[in-house]
Amino acid sequence: MPAKGGGLLKTILFDMDGVLVQTERMHFTALNAVLAQAVGRTMDWGYYAQFVGSTDAHTWQALARDFCLSDQLDGLKTAYTQEKVRILERDGHQPVAGAPELVRALWRRGYGMAVASSSPMEEITAAMQALGLTACFREMVSGEMAAHPKPAPDIFRLTAERLGVSPADCVVIEDSANGVRAAKAAGMACIGFRNPDSGTQDLSPADLVLDALCDVLHEIDGLPQLQTDRLSLRPFHQDDAQALYALCSDPELCVMTDWGPHTSIQESEKALREVFLGTDTWAVVRRLDGRLIGAVGLGRDPKRDNPAARMLGYWLGRPYWGLGYMTEAAQAVRAYAFEEMGIQLLSAYYFSANTRSQRVLEKLGMRYEGRLRAGGRTWDGQICDDVCLCQTRAEYIQDREDAAGGNL
Repeated sequence: MPAKGGGLLKTILFDMDGVLVQTERMHFTALNAVLAQAVGRTMDWGYYAQFVGSTDAHTWQALARDFCLSDQLDGLKTAYTQEKVRILERDGHQPVAGAPELVRALWRRGYGMAVASSSPMEEITAAMQALGLTACFREMVSGEMAAHPKPAPDIFRLTAERLGVSPADCVVIEDSANGVRAAKAAGMACIGFRNPDSGTQDLSPADLVLDALCDVLHEIDGLPQLQTDRLSLRPFHQDDAQALYALCSDPELCVMTDWGPHTSIQESEKALREVFLGTDTWAVVRRLDGRLIGAVGLGRDPKRDNPAARMLGYWLGRPYWGLGYMTEAAQAVRAYAFEEMGIQLLSAYYFSANTRSQRVLEKLGMRYEGRLRAGGRTWDGQICDDVCLCQTRAEYIQDREDAAGGNL
């Protein structure tokens, strides 16, 4: 995502509630518990949604007006705080899926980062400490420090000032309509994160709207180059067409695929433009001689309505079969997906007769999930069973710890 001045955005401002920590339902539950005790009434989620992204002060001002609470506000605020403490003691701070991985990945890449949240400062510091992210942020700014709450731009302008950066060099990650409006009013780029727990929020003013935090890293930093002992995984280039044609014109490569052998260099150039360039697909290059030998990528799984899931796809030129190259490349991409992007599930599919692909996935430790009989068709019309293997993030971490003897 380019900065308005033509450079690269190097400062990331995170909202907290609904972006880093899953707290909106907690706030809603705690407020309703207090209201029920005080006046025997509660609010529905549609009413509460107006407060997402705003400060406690603004919320209580509206509640006092709509629920006639003016004469008991101080006691209700205290009860509300106590109720939140009780919920947190029971449930702990729950991170938004992919948030810790995203923050740490951006920190390792040298981005300056800050939390700019409407929550009280003690809640911000407690949440970041609980998630182990405090050291990643140069500043943590509370809405209590700003003159006006979101959707006013004050908190984001104040954060940029404290960081010593221009608003035009910042990108804000927000899940609320109030937060997105505040970011744009501050003159900053904005990524809207559509968090279902934040309710239906109008994120349309954002420069980009995403359904999962695991997509943010690529939008900000691009597709990284990955290194293994023998391989370099890099984005495809336009000048890869000739090498791509040399590999993909081989009919043997395509026997168990749903795409056929390339019949001309022009077909390979078209595949580069439409399939490889600008996507989450790496060219697999041998470090020994710089030779392109295959491809490996992450895509949306069309069989799963889950924005935090990804599907692993790959192919390897026939001269390089049986040497362990694809297992090596897939291991690197899987580690990046789980550890850097923060995806929650990785799937892969192969036609049942493709035993080479089966062995790669089994070496990765992916679990057999199922077989769809007559579920696929090769490029030349053969009907095949479609087999699925997958691995969750929790399984990946457990496997890694087991392999290290519990020393991670």
